[in-house]
Amino acid sequence: MKRYIPLLLILIGACKPDMPKMPADILPLTKMKMILADMHIADAVAETKAKGGANEGEVTRALYAQIYKNNGITEDQFKQSYQFYLAHPAWQNKLYEEILTELSKRESDVSK
Repeated sequence: MKRYIPLLLILIGACKPDMPKMPADILPLTKMKMILADMHIADAVAETKAKGGANEGEVTRALYAQIYKNNGITEDQFKQSYQFYLAHPAWQNKLYEEILTELSKRESDVSK
């Protein structure tokens, strides 16, 4: 996931084409926003635990599995939806704008 962040940030700045219709089998924007925000936090947790000697890949996989379970989805459903967002820059831009807002909100809530 971390390796996609620089690419996604570059694409956020790209032109904003029309929003294509979202297929019914794709996770909605609001759900993807929450899942990806959780995944970004999970990546940070895994990286921190790795500094203490844990296997970062194993920790990440376990945290992601819990995120899928908590959201009632499978990894395949997530991947299919993620590929849709990657293939459609307008949706991808909107998604990452909302993720950044969500992560900022969470950070603000923790700081209180």
